[in-house]
Amino acid sequence: MLAGAIVPAIAQQVQLPGGSGNSTNSGSRPKVDETALRYFASQGDTRRLEAEIARLRALYPEWSPPADLFGPQTDTELERMWKLYADGKYSDVRSAIAARQAADPQWDPPADLLARLNEAEGRQRLINASDAQQWNTVLRIATEAPGLLTCANVDILWRVAEAFAKTDQTPRALDAYTYVLTNCNDTSERVATVQKAIPLLTDDQIQNLLKLERKDAQGKPEFAVLRDDLIRRRMGKAAENPEFTVPEDDITRMEELSKQSSAAGDPLLLGWYLFRHDEAKRALEWFKLALDRKGGPKAAEGYVLALNSLGRALEAEPIAYEWRDSAPENNKAYLDVVISLLTADPPPVLDEIVLTRFSPVVMRDKYVPGAQALGWYAYNTGQIVTARSWFETALNWDPNDEPSAYGLALAYWRLKDGARLNALVRAWGTRSERIVALVDPAVRARLEARNAQSQITTYTDPLVAAAARLTPTPTLQPPPLGAPSATLGSNTQFQPVPGSTVTAYAPTSQFQPVPQFQGSSAQPAAQPVSYTEPTTYTAPPTPPRRRSVTRSVARTGSSVSESGGSAGAALARAWKLMELNRPIEAIPEFDYAIKYGQGRTAEDAAYGKSLAYMRKGMTNAAQAAALQAPQNPRRSLQLSADLLAQRAYEFYRDGRYVEAIISLDEHARLAPEQQDMMLLRAWCYYQLHDYQSAKRIFSALAAQGNVKANEGINAIAASTRQLRDAY
Repeated sequence: MLAGAIVPAIAQQVQLPGGSGNSTNSGSRPKVDETALRYFASQGDTRRLEAEIARLRALYPEWSPPADLFGPQTDTELERMWKLYADGKYSDVRSAIAARQAADPQWDPPADLLARLNEAEGRQRLINASDAQQWNTVLRIATEAPGLLTCANVDILWRVAEAFAKTDQTPRALDAYTYVLTNCNDTSERVATVQKAIPLLTDDQIQNLLKLERKDAQGKPEFAVLRDDLIRRRMGKAAENPEFTVPEDDITRMEELSKQSSAAGDPLLLGWYLFRHDEAKRALEWFKLALDRKGGPKAAEGYVLALNSLGRALEAEPIAYEWRDSAPENNKAYLDVVISLLTADPPPVLDEIVLTRFSPVVMRDKYVPGAQALGWYAYNTGQIVTARSWFETALNWDPNDEPSAYGLALAYWRLKDGARLNALVRAWGTRSERIVALVDPAVRARLEARNAQSQITTYTDPLVAAAARLTPTPTLQPPPLGAPSATLGSNTQFQPVPGSTVTAYAPTSQFQPVPQFQGSSAQPAAQPVSYTEPTTYTAPPTPPRRRSVTRSVARTGSSVSESGGSAGAALARAWKLMELNRPIEAIPEFDYAIKYGQGRTAEDAAYGKSLAYMRKGMTNAAQAAALQAPQNPRRSLQLSADLLAQRAYEFYRDGRYVEAIISLDEHARLAPEQQDMMLLRAWCYYQLHDYQSAKRIFSALAAQGNVKANEGINAIAASTRQLRDAY
């Protein structure tokens, strides 16, 4: 193989001082082409002059510079060629040589000029091939131009060594590096040679190179700094793979280096090594040092993970949130930290801001574990309706997520929603024994017996642990399979599951129990929005009133008495009461029409009853009423959209802004989002402190002439100004 001749060629091409080389017999002066030497001398280019003298002495050990070296040059044309060569204009040199030979066929260019020109062109081709990572081409050019492989071209030697290493010829790469350290004397180039070898050779091969170390005049080893680089390499490899470890001496040295330097690299590397080897407490201080030295996303990620590992997730959350968008790993660290908080046992009382800024991130990323964790937190704090919403959201994103299905089943059980619970059991009956156990005493007994035999199970996943804590005990009494779905009032008092770790209290967070409706209009009342930002801005304006969902139908007919009457007449009277804005009185009339009417009459009555409940803000009852008679697809779609819109306003009014956004998203899939819905969405984002999203929507509405959107823009400006002043 031609490449195999490269390293032997090195020794053949370069004759070190004192060797036999290409010298002539003792006493005779070798014939040396000194034209380049004289040109560099005439130009006063001392750097190139010294390099040329060293080159000629290496080739001709008995040669010495001529006494008249600084004499005048007589061949101006040749001098111009050397100048072009010195400027790197090799093609121009070729052109000048060709032009002079054409004018004077008797003239021959100096051999040294041609040799150096060939060498320069070969060097350029080799560098280009190396930069393009064409390693076989590098070795071919080096074989064809062995004159390049000298200490005068250390960079070429490095590139050839790298080409050997990249073509699985590491012994030859070691030979090339060994040649440089054996024959070349420039200290900086020698140190750089080992630095370049470190990523390409094994530790044993590097140790062989370190044996060629020299000492300076003060006796200091030239490779001392490189030994620290080797420690960094070993520690970096062990940080990526916990199966590898480094000696304690290496750790001690890295600690010294971390304290001596002002850079973030060493403490960051040390922190990751310690963390990956289960020493989070020791790692924490080095991550903190790296973060203080502006170590960037990796330092923040390590610091957050170490705090979380030490059970200090609440302390880690603000830092994790600050760095969440800097890298995917930081976003994952933030999500993991909050999940560990939400699934803690017992559930902590979290500050509202922790939840309000976590929920939008979960929604943006459609992060199933995050939605599931929010569901468990709401469930564990007695907010079952909210828990149901989050479990449903998680299942919408991943229909095969069993823990979310189990959480939803528990929520249905707590809400006494037997129909939905049974439907979920049928869907998951073959895939989840614990879901079936909620309605089947025999399966529950078998599951409890198995758990008793295993005694203690350790869960490393906080979501799995949260679900395991809520596995039903025999004291549970779920609704029977045939039980109808209960229409729950919003004032339902939720109690912890017997035998579980749930604590009944109202946390100071966005998750608040649904208040009892007081029979107000179906349209949200204009009332101030609760706002707790640390600012002098009192409160943002209330979103616009919900557009009326009343459908005015011109009907006539006589009153329907309690003793009987026409279903059509009852329906007509109900619509008349709706026009008089007396929806509660209209509901019995609609009921009569549903009970005794058929076909279109019953359908219209069920539709009207749903509208009556919606006008009173009783969304759950409105949804149940709509199902009392079949609706045509178009009307059913419109009803679903109106119900979702109404629910979004209710959630907003109750301060449950994330759930309001979820309802708006569902509504947008059924009907185009009108300006009032867009305005409500913008205010939800505003309340969640997602000012960027809110401003984007407010600005779009303002551009369409919506005057109320300007109130939102002003509110954002006031809030952001106060935040800037606060910091």
